[in-house]
Amino acid sequence: MLYKKTMQELRGRIDSDEFSIGDTLPTEKELMEQYSVSRITIRKAIDELVKLGLVEKRQGAGSTIIGKTLISSMLNLKSTSEYLLESGTHLEYKICDFALIDAEEDIAEILNIKVGEKVYFIRRFKLINGLPSVYEDSYMPMALYPKMNVMSMEGSKYQYLEQELGFEIDGAYQDFEAILPDQHMCETLDVDANKPLICVLSKGILKNGTVFEYTRIVSKPETMSYKHYLKRHA
Repeated sequence: MLYKKTMQELRGRIDSDEFSIGDTLPTEKELMEQYSVSRITIRKAIDELVKLGLVEKRQGAGSTIIGKTLISSMLNLKSTSEYLLESGTHLEYKICDFALIDAEEDIAEILNIKVGEKVYFIRRFKLINGLPSVYEDSYMPMALYPKMNVMSMEGSKYQYLEQELGFEIDGAYQDFEAILPDQHMCETLDVDANKPLICVLSKGILKNGTVFEYTRIVSKPETMSYKHYLKRHA
């Protein structure tokens, strides 16, 4: 569809250095001339950008850029809040589930603990500019977090671990797999049940070698992507 193509081209410009958060998009007339399309096409394209939480229509002020697609580099381990720190994009955390459970065999093996040991299970969503964008399930050994509570996870996880607990994070092993979203994931992220999504499986390691978490991260494709530059030779 022409408006989808126009929207993708506009989104590419929004995500580039051409625009900053708070800038106003060119007028409908200017965009019509730039893309050689009708006013209806431009309006539909902008409506799509509004749905993605990238643009906000303001009466008498045109269309204002309020967000950019979060592009996560695979070269450094960063939290979502660190990626968004300088962009002006609003990030909000919503905790759906916070429970103490017995570690089953697969989780125990990943966390290097015994089967049946207590682990915290935390399911939370991240909203970027009010749009549910990241669906996250975390498993964290209780022995490392004797005073953890639900409020501990209502902000940046890494900030809590490093600044409040004094942990020294070395990095994370990350694997990627394609999954079909379940019903709850579809409802939360507003995605099609038949469209595969990328799931990041992240095992966090402290500098002393301790595994401090195992997290499954699923992101809405339109709001977050992963990019990596591979060099041919060292």
